[in-house]
Amino acid sequence: SKDERDYQTHHNIMASPLSYPPDCSCSASSTLQNRHAGIVEYQFDGCVHVKAEGSRNCTLLLTATHMILEFDMDAHGLFEGEELAIGEETSRRKMLEDEEQPREEPKDGGTGTGSGGGNESNEQHHRAVASMRPRAIKWNLSELSHVYLRRYRLRDSALEMFFLPSGGSSFGGSGLFTASASVFLDFGPGREGNLRRDDAANCIMKQAPPQAVKQWPERSSSFLHEQLSRLASAWVEGRISNFEYLLHLNVLAGRSYNDLCQYPVMPWVLSNYTSMEIPDLNDISNYRDLSKPMGALNEERLEEFLERFETFQDPTIPPFMYGSHYSTSAGVVLHFNVRLHPYAGLHRQLQGGHFDVADRLFSSVPRTWEMCTGQSAAEVKELTPEWYCNPSFLKNSNDFKLGISQDGELLDNVVLPPWARGNPDRFIEVMRYALESDVCSSMLPDWIDLIFGRKQQGPEAIKANNVFFYLTYYGSVDVASIEDEALRAATELQIAHFGQCPMQLFWRPHVRRTARHRRDLSFFQTISAFHMGVTINMGSNSIDEADSPAVYLPFFSAPLSHWVHLDAPPPGPHAALVAVRLAGTDRCLTVDAKGVYHSFRWAWKAEENHDGGDEKPHDAGCFVAQRELPNFRAVPRLPYAPAQQTPGVKNPMDSDISVANVKYRAVVAISKTLFSGRTLVLVLSDGDGRGALALQLVDPYKGVVKGETLVPSIHSARITCIATDTIGAASGQGGVGGELAIVGSADGGASLWRFISSQFLPLRPRLRMRGHNGRKIHAVAISSLLNVCVSVSDHRCCVFHIGNGALQRAFSPACPLTNLTDVSSDNGDAKATITETTFADAPSVCLSAQGYIVLITKTTITTKNSKNTRTVISLNLYSLEGIFRGSRPLESWRGVPHKISATPDGTAVMVCSGRGVTIHRISCIQPLEFIDEWHITEEDNLDSNVPMAFDVDFGPSATRPVVAAAACSSGALRLHALSGISAFAEKYRKNNVSAVVGSALAKPARTIKSAVGKGLGLGSRVMGFGKEIGREAISDVKEKFSLFGRKNSSGGGTPSKSSSSSS
Repeated sequence: SKDERDYQTHHNIMASPLSYPPDCSCSASSTLQNRHAGIVEYQFDGCVHVKAEGSRNCTLLLTATHMILEFDMDAHGLFEGEELAIGEETSRRKMLEDEEQPREEPKDGGTGTGSGGGNESNEQHHRAVASMRPRAIKWNLSELSHVYLRRYRLRDSALEMFFLPSGGSSFGGSGLFTASASVFLDFGPGREGNLRRDDAANCIMKQAPPQAVKQWPERSSSFLHEQLSRLASAWVEGRISNFEYLLHLNVLAGRSYNDLCQYPVMPWVLSNYTSMEIPDLNDISNYRDLSKPMGALNEERLEEFLERFETFQDPTIPPFMYGSHYSTSAGVVLHFNVRLHPYAGLHRQLQGGHFDVADRLFSSVPRTWEMCTGQSAAEVKELTPEWYCNPSFLKNSNDFKLGISQDGELLDNVVLPPWARGNPDRFIEVMRYALESDVCSSMLPDWIDLIFGRKQQGPEAIKANNVFFYLTYYGSVDVASIEDEALRAATELQIAHFGQCPMQLFWRPHVRRTARHRRDLSFFQTISAFHMGVTINMGSNSIDEADSPAVYLPFFSAPLSHWVHLDAPPPGPHAALVAVRLAGTDRCLTVDAKGVYHSFRWAWKAEENHDGGDEKPHDAGCFVAQRELPNFRAVPRLPYAPAQQTPGVKNPMDSDISVANVKYRAVVAISKTLFSGRTLVLVLSDGDGRGALALQLVDPYKGVVKGETLVPSIHSARITCIATDTIGAASGQGGVGGELAIVGSADGGASLWRFISSQFLPLRPRLRMRGHNGRKIHAVAISSLLNVCVSVSDHRCCVFHIGNGALQRAFSPACPLTNLTDVSSDNGDAKATITETTFADAPSVCLSAQGYIVLITKTTITTKNSKNTRTVISLNLYSLEGIFRGSRPLESWRGVPHKISATPDGTAVMVCSGRGVTIHRISCIQPLEFIDEWHITEEDNLDSNVPMAFDVDFGPSATRPVVAAAACSSGALRLHALSGISAFAEKYRKNNVSAVVGSALAKPARTIKSAVGKGLGLGSRVMGFGKEIGREAISDVKEKFSLFGRKNSSGGGTPSKSSSSSS
């Protein structure tokens, strides 16, 4: 039908012609011209581009700004070994058809169908796919974030580079538009390969941004030492999780997702895969002994391994205990990920074009655990990171025909333990709980010693029963010295497929994590404690206050002195504050519904805490805060203001604002990144109500606009929502710091922008994304960590990849209500009926780092006689695959939430709605369970005019915040102190006092300079200035010094005048 054709046209995902400037320098012909023109500065032939899908020979070209890979076209785009696999598959099919051909008689005197047609079609298919692969790829070196030296097949000859999220690659010639977040290159065997690698690394690192993390060849050892010291300290202090720490160790040890032979390795943690209920994660008997390798967990099997080790005698091969390895490409990576692309294709390639026998495929978690800890001498597998973060590998979402086992069982999804109840998300969540538990944290250093540390090799490895085949260790054989070509190739293949031990990182026993007291936990760690089972009895799935430590809620348990309410100055009514951002160490910038900027200043007056109990981690003190009133010639505001009040009509922007009328509010997003020497914030907003985007650089300390520009007609209708996320150094990673932004419009499209410089703001989006059939987009969200962005309309939520704009998932709202007994007619006998469920018309959507999407749905319910109608607003939890995981209806007086934001670790969300900010758990086991609430009003009257929170921000640090700021519908700003604010105030007090003194002494000096600069006749005036210098400096210092911890006459929570407001 026409509607279907129109619907399909909105799914054409392509690179925007405005994403990149016109540039054909990466095509094969132009690259050759650039060589002759001298544009290419360095050239490295004979390289290998290593990817999970396969490897291709290439030439590396370096210009002053770009890195180019020009692939060897003699292979016609085929990966290494792919042509051999095609030949084997063709031969196998021909053999099968030859066996069946005598049984088939030709029809109508024909000659029958030969095998050539099918074989030719199969080969043509493979070559057609290969022809779509790019001939050349180009990366911008300014987008580099990390550069690491790597080993490839146990030789120091490789290099791996990581790029900023959305740092897409562009190329000329034939190929699809794709983006690559990392590049793994090998420079060949022997000493020459090592030297070429080092030369290329030095060239690339010199041209990379200074903010990039670089492992210089000549300083490799010191680099590793510094990185390991920093990471170990962060892990010991609890600032990073066990999962994050293990991933970082894998990266530093040379493990890579690009090289399946060196895939990241994770431990088996749980040992209970048979109980009906979730194992008690405080019981050590439910855990595997992490001080032993997998092969040593079974005592009977270990005796056989030790006997072989002691009796093995060979003149060339050292003795070993285990003939297989804990991490191999075929036996572990492809085995566990056989249901995912590209691993399924690689598995079939190894098996001659088809899946392995069903009984040998990964089909059951309990069965795999039994095999790895049973009598089999070949099963000593550890796990991959997917076991703790990605439930997709447990589901046969691609409907692969995996065969039937000998027991007659059809292989489909992986069989899970009984306590998972057939839910992969539930299984992954419990596995992650176990990995982050205190029991696992206490044993994890022992496992690190086995895999990355002192027990990996040598006498300590023998004592720990941790000796593998010699070819799995670095330096065991010099492949380049083997003169026999066939023997050298066979040795490299054996190294590639047999398994490789990671680089040894530690030579001493790994440090232990210190016990954490509640007063040492940051705000986000306290919230995560509810998610990770500190106060949860995982066996009963309920909070057990009798057996758990005292529950401390950051907002509910805080004293009254921990918050301050800054009302808007009279007269009113005032426009609601719709956006807030904490900037610097003591400033807060807000924007109201009419587009006017407001600047605030805050400080914390710490007091001695005489309460020595550990159960109440309160920071004694109070706020001193004020609304700044800077001098300006024009009111600082957004370039475009929303619709103004019509005479005689109540304006929805006033304090009794209705959240449904979002068209009356300014559409704005304030960056978390500070630009221009960390002094300005970038503000994005609707430019003209007709599709333009306004960009403003605002000084948060003065609340004035320093520069602005308008990008017209980026969409054909008005901008309805904007969301941002930090990248690079601004997000705590390497690379140039900046901001990613997604802009949604009423025309049904979204555009992706990237801002990494205050001097060169982009005037074109990087990507344009559609998928809503022209319907208005209500909400957008973006996550650089997950590399995805989300756009939401009435009946559709679309998930896109931020590297190439590909539509990965699209799903419709699920009905969140399962119990409708409370919805009935007046006489109570009418059965309720759900008429419609849509995504709410509000800019409320959130992406969690745990891989979930939190959305708002509006369900209209009518009774049987259609006389009574009720609207229910619900929080909904979806996986990134669009699977509904649970919901929580909200009270009617809360209205439609205006903002949802997630904690950095993705374990909880903050929902801004009526009466304040509520915190909910992100969990498949307990979806969106209420944790805490921050009230922005002390009134108990819950009517339609209840004050609302429109936005919330935490800072100044993004990971360890000490203050929370909420933008209220009354035009007021509310601040709340969080754990650690007293230490923060003490840390910055001396620096701030020094700055105040310097500023105070500089003011008279500037006055004198201005006066003397005017010329003659100023002697008497200069004498008068001298008398006032002391009084002005001292008074200014005293006035400002009181804001940073010294006692003064002003009470806590009451605004005090500053020099800017009194002058």
